[in-house]
Amino acid sequence: MLKIGSFFDELIGELQKDTITTIYGPPGCGKSTICFQYAISCVKNGKKVLYVDTEGGFSVERVKQIMPNIDLSQIIVFSPKDFEDQKKVILNLNKQIKNSSSIGLIIIDSLVMLYRLKLEDAPQKINTQLAQQLQLLTEISRTFHIPIIVTNQMYQHFDTKEKKMVGGSLIEYWSKTIVEIDKDQDIRTIILKKHKYKKEGESKKFEINQAGIEESKNRSFSLFRN
Repeated sequence: MLKIGSFFDELIGELQKDTITTIYGPPGCGKSTICFQYAISCVKNGKKVLYVDTEGGFSVERVKQIMPNIDLSQIIVFSPKDFEDQKKVILNLNKQIKNSSSIGLIIIDSLVMLYRLKLEDAPQKINTQLAQQLQLLTEISRTFHIPIIVTNQMYQHFDTKEKKMVGGSLIEYWSKTIVEIDKDQDIRTIILKKHKYKKEGESKKFEINQAGIEESKNRSFSLFRN
């Protein structure tokens, strides 16, 4: 059972195996902090974490701030330099898991950083490659019964000003749980957009502190409540 012992567990329940959980939002909203907390929880359960860091955001100092006595050797970090390298790293995850029976979590933070850098060069080709990576991650999750977290970015539609997830329907198709994080200055709101059995649209306000994420004192609410 992989949880992080906070309001986040109430919102999405146990992190689901056999599938991809996507967390998306603007820069600095807390995506990586949530990933760190899940990685720590996995290590505390006696399992190792495969952490693919495409943005250079993995912080040993931050992880140790959340849990000072963590055994960092249990978090195996990969740092692909471009989108092609990211593909190779994801392909190599199969080998990593087969060589170790103690892998309990895979994190890709973020899935789309290097994808966006290549998208304008050949959109159709790059989208096909992204779909292949998502398919492979899904197969890994189902084969080895390992939960997978991917983080994603958000953009604002030029005309409608609507906030959207990078990768759109492609990411939505392969992700069975989707969580959006909205940030308005120092106010952060986490919203459950898609889930197999939890009520979609539920949300909670939260803040980031030294120990990780913590629910704010404001009451939770639902975007779809009348």
